[in-house]
Amino acid sequence: MSNVLELVKNTRRKNKLKREILDNDKKVRDNRKRVDLLSNLVDYITPNMDQNDIKDIIKNMLCDYEDRVDDHIIKGAELSKERRDVNKKINSFAPVVAKK
Repeated sequence: MSNVLELVKNTRRKNKLKREILDNDKKVRDNRKRVDLLSNLVDYITPNMDQNDIKDIIKNMLCDYEDRVDDHIIKGAELSKERRDVNKKINSFAPVVAKK
């Protein structure tokens, strides 16, 4: 019984670590994107620009990033739907396996 509890404990810890690693990787990736964004912004701004030109650049960049966020939300929803479908298929095998 103790071996089973240890296995469950280790499996749960492994899954938690996996989630934490993915979360940390996401944070690193997001911050790298922010650095790139600011670098790009610096490259676009020139000394002869006025404030309205800079605002136009920022508005265009904002629209581009909002579109990307929407695309990622849609992709996430599609992946979640596929995951649910796969889970249903896996669960449909469970009664068959249990009967054997």
